[in-house]
Amino acid sequence: MRVGILGGGRWGQALARLVIAAGNEPYIAYRDKKPPHVLKSTKDQPKVAEACDLLLVATSASELRHAIQLAKPGPGNRVVVAGRGLEPATTKWLCDVVLEESDTIRVGALAGPAPVEEILNGGLCAGVVASDYSQVCTAVTKALHSSRYRVYESEDLAGVQLAGAMTPVFATLLGMAQNLRGSGVGMHALVLSRGLEEASRLATCLGADPWTFTGLAGVGDLVAGQARAGQSTWEAGKRIAKGKTDKGPEELARALVRLAEQHNVEIPLTEALVQIYDGLHPLDAVTGLMSRSAQPEHR
Repeated sequence: MRVGILGGGRWGQALARLVIAAGNEPYIAYRDKKPPHVLKSTKDQPKVAEACDLLLVATSASELRHAIQLAKPGPGNRVVVAGRGLEPATTKWLCDVVLEESDTIRVGALAGPAPVEEILNGGLCAGVVASDYSQVCTAVTKALHSSRYRVYESEDLAGVQLAGAMTPVFATLLGMAQNLRGSGVGMHALVLSRGLEEASRLATCLGADPWTFTGLAGVGDLVAGQARAGQSTWEAGKRIAKGKTDKGPEELARALVRLAEQHNVEIPLTEALVQIYDGLHPLDAVTGLMSRSAQPEHR
């Protein structure tokens, strides 16, 4: 099976390695000056869409729209976004962006704990693919499932996309909480548990399944994003705690706040991170969160 990958960066190359591990052939569409090392690739974006029924989009959320415009997937393609759920500038689902910018009909999303460096070094991991079309999930399973990478299938497209967008935000908050003066495991546990509650509350209002956040796209990805020092989101939170400017997942956090406001949902942790980006001291943000009125745990 030939699998197209839009994006020749390290995430695109990692997906290509998983495609190979599953006994398939990756074909990368890249835009950089240098082609991905060893892997079959081309700068002719539409050529990949023409040659491959299944396309995995491995660009950043902000670059996805342009990547689809260049590749021009058609009705015969199945396009799966392996990105972070929301387009920051518009708060639109990335799968909806694909539908807007192409003639494709069958779309899906791939998320979960898949650290790029571990994949490139032969590590084991897993992911969840979601789509309204079962054939899309089946194609991704065939393309990626192996003894190195387990693929699980889901019908909750909105939930998987939302989880992909929210987990970097919470991982950053956890990195910050672990490094703030005077904080400890209690603060870590508070941010983790209330973050999941926050995500579930927004998911419910969007018609997604809140249980999706207990799986690979939610808890799994969150653990991978803050399990040890050195993870990019954890380090972003650490720098914020030390008073250093760090954009981290700022665009995602702002997009999520706008999305929540559209649906009249409170997401105080994410809102606090945006306030920090706007100049509020992290300790003041924590004070504000701890000063909120008492309320039922689940509402």
